[in-house]
Amino acid sequence: MSVSGLAPFDRRGHHRRVVLDALRRGGPASRAEIAAATGLSAQTVSLVADELCRDGLVKNIGRRATARGQPPIDLMLDVDGGYSIGLQIEPGGLTGVLADLGAHVRAEIVRPCKTATPEGTLPDIATLVDDLLVKAGVDRSRLWGAGIVLPGPFGAVEEAEPDSLSMAAWSREAFDAAFSAALKMPVLVDNDATAAAIGEHLLGVARDLRTFVYLYLSEGIGGGIFVDGRPLAGAWGNAGEIGRMVISEDRRGCPVTLEATASLSALRSASGASDHVTADELFAGDPRVVAAWFDAAARVLRIAIANLENIFDPETVVLGGQLPETALKDLASRLEPLPPTVSARAGRCRPRLMLGRVGRASPALGGATLPLFSGLTLQPRVVKVRQRPAARPRVPADTGPGKRR
Repeated sequence: MSVSGLAPFDRRGHHRRVVLDALRRGGPASRAEIAAATGLSAQTVSLVADELCRDGLVKNIGRRATARGQPPIDLMLDVDGGYSIGLQIEPGGLTGVLADLGAHVRAEIVRPCKTATPEGTLPDIATLVDDLLVKAGVDRSRLWGAGIVLPGPFGAVEEAEPDSLSMAAWSREAFDAAFSAALKMPVLVDNDATAAAIGEHLLGVARDLRTFVYLYLSEGIGGGIFVDGRPLAGAWGNAGEIGRMVISEDRRGCPVTLEATASLSALRSASGASDHVTADELFAGDPRVVAAWFDAAARVLRIAIANLENIFDPETVVLGGQLPETALKDLASRLEPLPPTVSARAGRCRPRLMLGRVGRASPALGGATLPLFSGLTLQPRVVKVRQRPAARPRVPADTGPGKRR
C-alpha cells in the first residue's frame, strides 16, 4: 500500500479507458480528434489506439471523405472485441443474455430453475452460460465477465419482518468469489435497479449525464444513484433502497413505505391478482382499482422525487422499470407539476423528470452491462482497505476487459 493509502495508479489502463470511453460516447473519430477530446497527447493516443487495435477492441474503418487535404483515418469501437454475460436470478427461474461491447443482445435464454440457494443453482448457471456461448457462436476467451442481478438489500440487514420480495439466501452472503472460480471468469453482483441505471448511462437518456437518479418501478421499487459518473454503493452496498423510503404513517402510527404504495406488488395486492398475472394484465384489470393505484402512486412518488432532488441535486430523475410503456407515460404525466425543490431552477437544459429509453428490456441485460461499464469507463483511484466489508463492492475498480427489483 502506498503511503497515501491510495491504490497504485494504473496509467496504461487509464489511458486505454479514456480512449475507449471517447469512442463509446462520440462514435468514430480520428486519432487527432480523440486527442483533442480527451486531452491526451497525440503520441499517447496513437500508441494506445494501436494497442487497442491489436487487442481487437478498436478497429480502423478507413479514411474519411473530405473536400481537401489528407483525409484522416477513423477509428471506432469494435463491438465484437468482447462479450459479457448477464444473469437475472428470480424465484423459480433464470434469464441469461450474452451481449457485445455495444450492449447489443446476441443471445437470450429463459428457463425454469430452482433458485433457492446460490450453491444449488450454480450448476444450472454454468450450463446456461455454455448454452449462451454456443447459441451466439462466441468463444469463452472473448468473455469479459458475468454480471448477476437480483433484488437487495445485501448483507446482514435486520428487519422487523421478512421481505417477501427479496432473495435472502442470495443477498445476505457474498457468493461472487465462488461463482467466479467455478465459471472461470470475473463475476460482478448487483441489484437490478443499479444495473438498470448503468444500462441507461451506457445506452439511454443518461448517456451524457454525470449525476442522476434512476427510479426503477417493478414488483418492488429500487433506485440507481449516479454521482459524478459513478454508481453510488453506500457503506454496505445498499445505497438506493428507495422503495423503503417512509412517506407516511398509517392510523396505528406504523410507517408506510414508498414500495407499499407505488409498486407493482401494491397494485397486485389491491387487484387480488396472483404472482402469475403479468404487468400488462394488471393494468388491463379493473379500471377503478388501476385508477386508484395511479392516484396513490403519483402522490407518494412526487414526495419521493422531491426528497431525492433535495438530497442528491441530480441533473435529472429517470423513471423506468417493468411497467408497460403506456402505464409509465401515464404515471409520469400525473407527476407533473413536480413540487418546488433545489432542482426547480431557470435555465435547465433538460427536464427534471425523464423516461428511460432502455424500457422493459430484460434485467439480465442490465447485468451484462456491469462488466462493460467496468471495462469501458473511467475508474476512480480508490482507497485500498485491509478488510473487505460484508457487502461486496458494486463495480470493482480492478476488473477489466459496468436493484432492487
